[in-house]
Amino acid sequence: GLIAGISHNMVIGCLMGSFSVMLASVEQRLQVTREMSTAAGPLVILGSAVLASVVGELMARHSLRLLMFVGACLSVIGYLVLAFTESYPVYLGAYLLLFGPSMAIAGSVGPATLVTRWFSRNRGIALGLVHLSIVVAIMPLLSNWVLENYGAKATYLMLAALVGISLVPATLAIRDYPPGSSVAHVLTPAGQMPDTLRVGQIIRRPAFWALAMASGLVIASIMVLTFNMIQLAESLGIPRDKGAMLQAIMAFSGMAGSIIFGWIADRLGGARGLALLAFNSAVLFGLLLLDLPFAALAVVIGLFGLHGAGMIPNLSRALAHSLGQGSFSRAFGLAMACGVPFTVIGVMATAAVYTRTGSYTPAIAGLAVCLAIAAVFAFTARGAPKAFSPA
Repeated sequence: GLIAGISHNMVIGCLMGSFSVMLASVEQRLQVTREMSTAAGPLVILGSAVLASVVGELMARHSLRLLMFVGACLSVIGYLVLAFTESYPVYLGAYLLLFGPSMAIAGSVGPATLVTRWFSRNRGIALGLVHLSIVVAIMPLLSNWVLENYGAKATYLMLAALVGISLVPATLAIRDYPPGSSVAHVLTPAGQMPDTLRVGQIIRRPAFWALAMASGLVIASIMVLTFNMIQLAESLGIPRDKGAMLQAIMAFSGMAGSIIFGWIADRLGGARGLALLAFNSAVLFGLLLLDLPFAALAVVIGLFGLHGAGMIPNLSRALAHSLGQGSFSRAFGLAMACGVPFTVIGVMATAAVYTRTGSYTPAIAGLAVCLAIAAVFAFTARGAPKAFSPA
């Protein structure tokens, strides 16, 4: 559980916590527009989601330790590339081909799979603890300070060092299953658990599609905020340092939200927990349409962090419940892949709307509607799992 928490925090936290902070320096160094610099956001989500389904299949068949080690190394290499490149195509390639796979392997599918294998009781709260947003809460402030005092290259080198020192050695200590567990005695001749569904069987389950679409819409809304937080704050007349503070508030609140919604997942079930956080987030986006003072805005952003952090624990528990523990890595990877169109469209459309109108208001209103739809999708998947076929 500790290793899974380190992996999620270092890969997701360093990347998402520094992205919006670095946009202005990227635009200045590479001589690109806001839409061009922000395009790296959808690309990393695209690279992660496209590979997630493949990663899920690999983790069902091969060493989790080796795969997560590779994911950690890809993250380190990505920051080194960003530190020294002055090419816009290389900048985009680093996010698509290095950070995208790293996020899929060591940031999302890997940690959730490791926890699902090691915890059977109180799995929701375990997933919540593992997904505490510690690093992403600190990183906006730390990255902004290093950037202002030492420049972009030093900031990227710092990120590479943080991941290399903390995560790379930790992945080498991973054990795929608990020592002395009964897993080895229930595996099929193909080396899989008896409740394992193939990809074709998973995509024929209505519960999978309901959960995948709901989680995709929730992820898209969180990514829009994460990639545009400082720019959104500036559009409201809030300076960059306070924008970084808002991003840190959202991340710090996520630490509580990860635990709270992990507990909710154990009590209400993952699907109903996902429906609850989607509905509440729709209300919060509606509040962003109001002319709020900074203190009230900080409370709303904090509540976003509280709810956003609960997505992974609830989705993970819902998939394991509906499709079986043995099918989890495949189902989780597929769900992440299915969510990529929502995120790509959401992030790119938000940037395009701002470029053309000078306001984020239309995009925020659209996100509120999408989250209300996500709540309906999630609630329809609340039923008990169907019997598994031995095939």
